[in-house]
Amino acid sequence: MTFERRVPLLPFFLGLLLVAGSIPASAQLGDLLKLNGEMATEAKSAPEIRDQLALWQTETKDALARLEKLNPETDLPAEITPANFSSRRRHLEEAQLAISRHLAALEAITTSAAELEEARAQAKSWTGFTEELPYSILMVDELVSRREALAERAVSQQSSIDIFQATLEKLLSESKSAEASAADALAAYEASKDDRALLWKLESVRARQRSLFIRASALQSSIAALNNQKLTTGVELGLVGRQIEVVEKNAVFTEEDLAQVTQASVDRQAALRKELAEIRKRLRLATGERTASTSALESLSTAEDPDPAAVEVAELRLEAAATRVETLQQMIELFESYGQLESFVPEAYEERFVLLNGKTKEERKAALENLISLNQQLNAWEIYAKNELASVSTNINRMESRASLLPAGDPKLAPLAEQREVLREKRDLIQRASLSVSSQRQLVSRWVEERQVQVKDPWYAPVADAVPRSWAMLKRAWNHPVTKYEETIERDGQLVVMPRSVTLGTILLAVLLFVGAYFIASLLSNRAQRILIGRQVIGENQARTLRNWIMLLVAFLLALATLSYLSIPLTIFAFLAGALAIGVGFGTQTMIKNFISGIILLVERKVRVGDIIEVDTVLGVVSEINTRSSIIRCFNGVETLIPNSLFLENRVVNWTLNNRYLRRELKLGVAYGSPTSKVIEILNEAAERHGLIEKEPAPFAIFSNFGDNALEFTLYFWIELNDKTNGLIVESDVRIMIDKKLTEAGIGVPFPQRDIHLGTQKPLQIELVKGVAGGVAVKAR
Repeated sequence: MTFERRVPLLPFFLGLLLVAGSIPASAQLGDLLKLNGEMATEAKSAPEIRDQLALWQTETKDALARLEKLNPETDLPAEITPANFSSRRRHLEEAQLAISRHLAALEAITTSAAELEEARAQAKSWTGFTEELPYSILMVDELVSRREALAERAVSQQSSIDIFQATLEKLLSESKSAEASAADALAAYEASKDDRALLWKLESVRARQRSLFIRASALQSSIAALNNQKLTTGVELGLVGRQIEVVEKNAVFTEEDLAQVTQASVDRQAALRKELAEIRKRLRLATGERTASTSALESLSTAEDPDPAAVEVAELRLEAAATRVETLQQMIELFESYGQLESFVPEAYEERFVLLNGKTKEERKAALENLISLNQQLNAWEIYAKNELASVSTNINRMESRASLLPAGDPKLAPLAEQREVLREKRDLIQRASLSVSSQRQLVSRWVEERQVQVKDPWYAPVADAVPRSWAMLKRAWNHPVTKYEETIERDGQLVVMPRSVTLGTILLAVLLFVGAYFIASLLSNRAQRILIGRQVIGENQARTLRNWIMLLVAFLLALATLSYLSIPLTIFAFLAGALAIGVGFGTQTMIKNFISGIILLVERKVRVGDIIEVDTVLGVVSEINTRSSIIRCFNGVETLIPNSLFLENRVVNWTLNNRYLRRELKLGVAYGSPTSKVIEILNEAAERHGLIEKEPAPFAIFSNFGDNALEFTLYFWIELNDKTNGLIVESDVRIMIDKKLTEAGIGVPFPQRDIHLGTQKPLQIELVKGVAGGVAVKAR
């Protein structure tokens, strides 16, 4: 992989070579302003680019050294200000820094290219692990953690590339501006006949131009190196993904793995206890220092002539000692909490061991719930650690601000530095604990998510779970007592009253037995009827009447036999039958009728919310369909309650049963002698131009009749019934357009005939006709 293939830097270095003469070569001002010769503009390989950058780096250093020897007040032209001098030096310094970055970027390209080739070779050559099967579950955790780290690295690399690209575009824009400025400065200098001030400005512009080009080229090299690194990360991600796929198929969690995790946690807890002992020792020393600082401050404050500066320094030392004591105490608490968090590690792995190796479903379910609870605790601790980290960072920044306001050598800097040091130590501890908690939480979260996916119920699981619940509900409903009664029986010569109940299941069983027996009796009676008629024993009408009477008798006997078989006394139906008869006959007849009608409407869906209907002289839009009644909102805004039974008993016109389109007719008469084709064209054009008239079916106009005093035409068009379309407004708009076009065409509309006896005009007729697709024929004039 060559540099030129990976990094297309030719456009930048062409520009760099063109401005190579902007760095002076001698210490004298005249020599400083002298331009170098123009360099070759051919493309350079990576070694040649490094050589050129090294040369420019040397020239830049020399130029900076020569600028340092100049006196801005005496050696510069009068028109050159100290600000111009500082700007020239800044551009040289920027160029020097950009050259260093460029050289580092070139090295990074070479290194990243080699790493990419190595990663591709490793991914291609990997065929499996050398460990024997089965693999440890800890190996899966390690690979997954590596994959997550690589994914975060890829995101970070892409973010850096995006930032560099944006910066590169800005530099290119500034380079174009600098190029234009250089051209203007060159033209001004050539016209001035060696004006020293203009030559200085020209060289300053060229120095800035070179700096921008080098910086842009360095950025492009950095982007190329980052692209190589991103490709390397992608290759490594692919390899890790393959490895995880292989390991997960053959991974087990053994007792040895659990013991290894537990031992590692024990070792970490022992190290934490050791660190905690050191901090406790430091706390004792810090407490003694705080006591000594308190005594020193009291001595200075109670002196006859206290020194305010010394008192202030003593106060700061006491504040630093108190901060150290307070921070160490907090660190001890953090270490103790950290130790408790470390104890979560073996606990989490134990739950995971049960989750993967548990013998019963209850054990695995309990382990999963414990992991979820542990994950919530870790999440809460992670949030707490982030808040503490933000708080201690704020305190450190506050100390930095206080120290920045003091001059060097101020005695107050020392106690402030001590406070910053102990706060930084606390921040490092919190960061360490936060990283540990975040890592553990991510592990537990992944375990929970993986297990939830693994134990995801199959498609038939809802049905399998619903069957036992449904069966239990059916049993409860079957045994639900509908009514209770008492039965008197004789036992050992004594009458005993026993409480009895009639359950819903008993009634249903009675109904099934009755229906089954009645069906069999009906089949037998039909056969007997045919036999009697076939043998001409009796006539057909007589046989039918006899059969009906017999079936009535059979029904009565079957009812008695069924109730007797199920031990249901007739007395329990006495009150129930009377109450039902009275209630149904007088109280609930209308309500039940409307209720059933509402159910039929909802099932059949012949009338829906939003339909325009006409029922019982009421015309409007259905706004609600309830169980007892429906609400129709008329076009004048009045809402009418319509009982649901009226929809089934009366004639109902549904204007929007199958669609919401209506055809409208607009009739027009023009004077005899008018061009009929032109009139039809005007009518069609007016309908086609209106946005609310449907284009399909297309509107059309016809010459309908020779009237008494006018040629009669009819325009047919379709509109959609909705809240945005008003048919009356559409007709008005069409009439206005027609009238305008007729006037422009010089076509007159005759006055309508007047009735001689009544003295009234015949108005133009408008018809609303529901199309064939609507399923209903409705006409309104």
